[in-house]
Amino acid sequence: ILLGEGRGFEIAQGRLGPGRIHHCMRWIGICERAFDLMCRRAVTREIAPGEPLGSRPAVQDRIAESRAEIDAARLLVLHTAWRIDREGAHAAREDVSLIKFQVAGVLQRVLDRAIQVHGAYGLVDETPLGFWWRHERGARIYDGPDEVHKAAVARRILARYGLEPGPRG
Repeated sequence: ILLGEGRGFEIAQGRLGPGRIHHCMRWIGICERAFDLMCRRAVTREIAPGEPLGSRPAVQDRIAESRAEIDAARLLVLHTAWRIDREGAHAAREDVSLIKFQVAGVLQRVLDRAIQVHGAYGLVDETPLGFWWRHERGARIYDGPDEVHKAAVARRILARYGLEPGPRG
């Protein structure tokens, strides 16, 4: 018996943090690939002779927003991994919840922007974008929906300011 009888849930919970980091790292990799496809499309797709799609401010906005969100998400994941290494998984619970909902949201937004830049072509099987959109949308639901992680983070933050847990948590 590991750690003693009746501690199975504790063991399982201890493994969730590193597992969530793994998911987040994979999602950042998908974001990078979608970003690359979006940028290539913006450069190669012409909306008029000699006028690439990427010359449009709306497309440039999508590219800039995506780059900023991907980089911020990556740093948040790295910080969480550093904190787990330094202080342990239990101390980094809040950070793990933060990356779970934040990186899943970044993934969804980056995929959406990449699909928008591709137009209908972004949904066909010739690009991986539609596949990722369909299969990774669940990232915001499985392993705890966004709302659960946001509530857990908010409760921990507010407790530091003196808010007592109410009847629901």
